[in-house]
Formats: sequence, structure tokens, C-alpha cells
Amino acid sequence: MAQHDYNIANADGATVRSDLNNVLSAIQSNNSGSGDPSSLVAGMFYYDSGDNIFKIIATNGSTITNLFTLSASGNTNVATDIASEFTTTQNFNATTLTDAATVAWDASINQVTQVTLGGDRAFGAPTNQVDGACYALRVVQDGTGSRIPTWNTVFKWSSATAPTLTTTASAIDIFVFLSNGTNMYEIGRSLNVG
Repeated sequence: MAQHDYNIANADGATVRSDLNNVLSAIQSNNSGSGDPSSLVAGMFYYDSGDNIFKIIATNGSTITNLFTLSASGNTNVATDIASEFTTTQNFNATTLTDAATVAWDASINQVTQVTLGGDRAFGAPTNQVDGACYALRVVQDGTGSRIPTWNTVFKWSSATAPTLTTTASAIDIFVFLSNGTNMYEIGRSLNVG
């Protein structure tokens, strides 16, 4: 990785050649380095290996915009400080929570999820919620049915009343929540779906 100011100073042939090779190395590596290049130019792309972010210089020649992050594992994440328009459907893969006396919900890996109740259960406070994120929960009765859940106080229900679930065998109830990072505010409910 290399960076260069793209200014070739007058010098002897060997020095100029070395400087030209350094310029070509900077071009070849997209001006990559462990920080921002010393000379910024409008439209310049570069990879800052110090913070693992691919960046671009705005048309004013000085404002730096983060485009996306890179990691050694090959994961790429689009920067969150820019608007994006998607031309195909984006989704979260549905996951399944583990049925237990207290149902645990890690919201960071279960944004759209379901659980099949095998008995009367308590829903614990979901961990790793993100302020402004929406979460969907599908609650399924097992083949026996009549499973009654209780809910942690972080679940905030419409009209301040927890729902009465459909208790017939294999019944499905769906809830959608908006989080403030701590609480899950119900914004949608569909009972006895299907």
C-alpha cells in the first residue's frame, strides 16, 4: 500500500524514476495507507488501513466521506452515514429462538424471529437492541396449545395491555416492535394468523 502527493519534483533521472514508481504504486493501491493522504483531491478514493474504511474526497477537495468498512475476514459493511437506495429486496433471514422457561432474545442476531412454545413461558428482556430498529416476533403454539406467555416489562404494548395469545394447537401470533434501545414498543400485531 502506498500514498503519494502526486507532485513529481525536478531531480536527476533515477530520483524522478523512483518518484514515478511511488506514484504508480499509490495509484495501484488506491492511495491506501494507515491514515488519510497528505494531499487530498476531489473525487479521490482511498483505503485507510488505520481504521479499515474505504473513503472518498468530496467535490470541495477536503470533506472526507466514509463509504464502507473492510475487514481481514472479507466482511464489508456499507457506511451508515450515507443514504442508500436498494434496487432489489433486502431482508433479515428469519431465525428461531430456543424454547425455554425464560425465552432469551439476542436482538443483534434475531431481528426477525420465531419461537414455538412448549409450555407456559416468560419472555426475558431482549438484549442488544438498537435504537430505531424494528423487530418481528412470531409466536407459535406447539401441537398441544394452551401455552400462556408472560412478558418482561421492556415490552410496551398497545393500550398498555399485553395481548391474549391464540392458544389453539399450532396457532401463530405475530408481533412487530420499534425499539428505543431499551424497550420494545409494539407497532403491529396479527393474532391467529394462517
